[in-house]
Amino acid sequence: MNQKMGFPKNEPKRKRDPLIHRFLASPLSGEEIEARSMERIEKEVPSHPFGPEEWQVVRRMIHTTGDVGLIDLVRFSPGAVFHGVEALQSGRAIYVDSRMIQSGLSLKRLQSVHKSYQASDIICHVDDEEVFEKARQQKLPRSLFAVQKAKPILNTGLVVFGNSPVGLLELNRLIQEEKIRPALVIAMPVGFVHVIESKEELMSLDVPFIALPGRRGGSPLAVSVVHALCTIAAGRMDGESLTAEATPLAKESGSLRDETIILMGHGSRVPGAGRDMEEVAQRLRDKYGYPRVEICFVSRLGPHFPEIFENCVNQGAKKVLAIPYFLHEGLHLLLDIPEMMQKEAKRFPHVKLILGRSLGFDEGLVDLVERRIEESRDLCDVKNLTLPGRGEYPIPPGQCEFVPMLPEEAAKYRK
Repeated sequence: MNQKMGFPKNEPKRKRDPLIHRFLASPLSGEEIEARSMERIEKEVPSHPFGPEEWQVVRRMIHTTGDVGLIDLVRFSPGAVFHGVEALQSGRAIYVDSRMIQSGLSLKRLQSVHKSYQASDIICHVDDEEVFEKARQQKLPRSLFAVQKAKPILNTGLVVFGNSPVGLLELNRLIQEEKIRPALVIAMPVGFVHVIESKEELMSLDVPFIALPGRRGGSPLAVSVVHALCTIAAGRMDGESLTAEATPLAKESGSLRDETIILMGHGSRVPGAGRDMEEVAQRLRDKYGYPRVEICFVSRLGPHFPEIFENCVNQGAKKVLAIPYFLHEGLHLLLDIPEMMQKEAKRFPHVKLILGRSLGFDEGLVDLVERRIEESRDLCDVKNLTLPGRGEYPIPPGQCEFVPMLPEEAAKYRK
């Protein structure tokens, strides 16, 4: 007996039929195989931190790689999926950094979103003669000069990286120094040199992105993201909203493509003080289907209204609705904000700019206050609170003090 092989000595090994015969005995179509794959992914990933549309993108990436570990890596900027969908629905140009992405993108999928898409709308300059010559002369990667050549279509376009971190670094420079603002950057370059920092720099910029931090990436992954966005965009065009089926706003998403909402907060010296407002903006996108919701602040740390408003206009907004994230109607609401908005409106007379109502009073606010009362009963005595040191935030003396009006002064303003 041959113990190692499990067969008697000198007896030939039993011949097995090729496994393809099992498959052919119970055949599955390509669509059925994909559907079963997606079902397995759902079973292997019972929970995840993504919204419905974001999950469609991540699930497609997992399907492409067979790697469920991607759920811990993929990063989305707020509203990234909506910005990508809007770009596709508007038929924006698509810049890609490799021929593999260019050949891998399905024209049929793109045309299911916007009928005018042609192969010429998927642009790659890495093999361009001028780009090749510059790279040879300066001994630098072609991807750098390819991005430079694509500059006219990068602003408001869809930009897809699956190969070159150097190309992404050059795009980052254009965003910072030349104010280029793509509709969405899909950042999936792969490699060992400059790749990590290229993605980290992009994620620190004020531009929509879908990124895979670290060394992982590749053209097939980048293609999978675009195809997932096409699926979402085509479904939305057919009235099959994935986030807000019951809301009229989602069913009218086509009418919202040119409209932008800006939530306008007071502002603070404390970094991160606006995170709650950012969360509200994200919920408006995910739950109610608003494609464009931005935030800004009227004072202290930015981003400030003029900057955000200009970005919205550059992205094609025809109507901008600014909602003051304020409870009370003070001088900011009555004078400062309207005056500032009128000044900005003169710069872009073709855009309709509306100052909406502040939060003010609402029955929902009463319920919220009641909930906060219940949540606060068991908190510690204020005498035991640990306060930040005054030196943590360099503030001129007196600026953080509460100064009540003198009675005779206050009487002038009371009704």
